[in-house]
Amino acid sequence: MKKYIFTLFVCTLISQLNAAAKTPAQCFGSENQRFVYKKAIASTQENERITVCLKDFLKSDNPIHIQQALTALQKSNNLSAALSQTVNIFKNAKDAPTAFAAASALVSVSEELSPYNKAVFNIVSSANQEDYKKTLAVVILAATNAVDSGYTPFLTPALNAEDPVLKAYAASAYALLIPDTKTRFINDIITLYGFDKALALRAYQNTGLKKKELISALKNALKNEEEITRFSAIEWIGDYGDKKTLESLFNLSYEDASTVSAAANALASNYDIIAAKLKKEMRSSPQSSAAATAVMTYALSGGEHFDDIEKFLQSSNANEQANGARVVLSVAEILQDKTPYYKNPQLEEQRIKKLIPPLGKLANRAKDDNAKYYADAATKAIYNLIND
Repeated sequence: MKKYIFTLFVCTLISQLNAAAKTPAQCFGSENQRFVYKKAIASTQENERITVCLKDFLKSDNPIHIQQALTALQKSNNLSAALSQTVNIFKNAKDAPTAFAAASALVSVSEELSPYNKAVFNIVSSANQEDYKKTLAVVILAATNAVDSGYTPFLTPALNAEDPVLKAYAASAYALLIPDTKTRFINDIITLYGFDKALALRAYQNTGLKKKELISALKNALKNEEEITRFSAIEWIGDYGDKKTLESLFNLSYEDASTVSAAANALASNYDIIAAKLKKEMRSSPQSSAAATAVMTYALSGGEHFDDIEKFLQSSNANEQANGARVVLSVAEILQDKTPYYKNPQLEEQRIKKLIPPLGKLANRAKDDNAKYYADAATKAIYNLIND
């Protein structure tokens, strides 16, 4: 179950949009992909069109299409339009990934589920339903406040599950049913935050932990061996917006690109809070984790801060020169990948084109090898983008 659930929930935007023909990706075009998955759908008309299309995919005979449609409806905040269908999908699911996708979707709209509680109760009491589905049903009911501590035995097997996401849902449901669990399930609750913020916050509030204890747990979770736990901790820290906690993201134990990018995304959304620390870390060695995080934060922040980048390129500090050029290189690579990250990629391209002169000067005259290398690489990347 771990393999399939993990694949379902961490599949990237690109892989979904490049899926084979006749998939839910056909419901929307490139101009609003980002809004569907990250924020909200761009317009009422598009909202209605996409919702109708995704609901049609819930009738598919292909479990993958159903799972993708459920995820898209959930992420675009349009699941309310398909509650009855989603309950039936959960009830009749023949495979674990589909059941899990439906359960996750239902938990995300728990405040609207009271009319369907009886149908979910029937799953718990049915002798014909598999144990994992009964566990998921209790998670749904716990989210709706429809069960008490007497139902925790249904959660117990999942509390030791290998799959971190299933364990996170079960642990959060347990925390809702049994108050004051303190730190017992806090790592699992943190893991859940990346999948269901509302349920994770409710579970945390029921643990009895104070804010200082939560912050400590979030910092510890940054060292967790599970990538999705680290990502969820980073996202929670970004949403929390505490300056000192945000600054801890510059010194992650894990230096892999995906963790650094997650940290940078959280920092970029809190630019005003961490601006001073960000500028300071641009003076760090280009080989350091702090510098890599600062570079990616500037890259993800977009061109509104490119005045800073131009100053770095013209600085007398070699590390600022090298890291400034790395920012431009990163932006060019993001644009060339055509990942729908920037709201206005054409504007970002125009902004980095204006940096060709200071980059060329740095590539020719810099005394530092790192600065020369990254300035030359950034210049070539911009020209590759122009000629693409």
